[in-house]
Amino acid sequence: MPKANFYLLKQNTDAARAALACKLAEQQMRLGQRVYLQAASDDAAHELDQMLWGFTPESFVPHALAGDAAAAAANVVVGVGAIPSATTCVLNLADGPVASAGDSVGTIAEFILNDDEAKARSRIRWNHYKQLGYELQLHQL
Repeated sequence: MPKANFYLLKQNTDAARAALACKLAEQQMRLGQRVYLQAASDDAAHELDQMLWGFTPESFVPHALAGDAAAAAANVVVGVGAIPSATTCVLNLADGPVASAGDSVGTIAEFILNDDEAKARSRIRWNHYKQLGYELQLHQL
C-alpha cells in the first residue's frame, strides 16, 4: 500500500520547507530510492536545484533537473509536472496534491507550513490521498 507522509513544520517559511525536502531527498537517495522533488514552478525547481548542491556543509546530493539529459540516470530529479517513470518517492512542494503518482511510487511526502491556511490546504490533500487508499501518517516536527 502506498504511503503519504505529512510533515508539519514548526516554521512558517518556504525556505524551511525546501530545506526539509532536501534533507529527505538525501535520506531517501541513500536508501536507494528514486526521488522526484515536485516544485510549484520552474523558478522554484531551479532554487531547489541550487539548494541540493550544498544545503548543509557535509551534504552532496547528485541530481538533475527534469528534462536534462542526465535526468534519466539520476536518483534525484527536480521538476514541475509529470513524475518520471521508475520514481519511488515523491517529495511534493507543488501547490496541489500529487495527481497521478504511477505504480512505482510507494511514498509521497507533503510539507505543511505552520499557519492556519496551510493546515486547511493540507486537510484537502489528506482527504485526497485517503480516497486513493494511501496509508497516511502525520509527523509533527
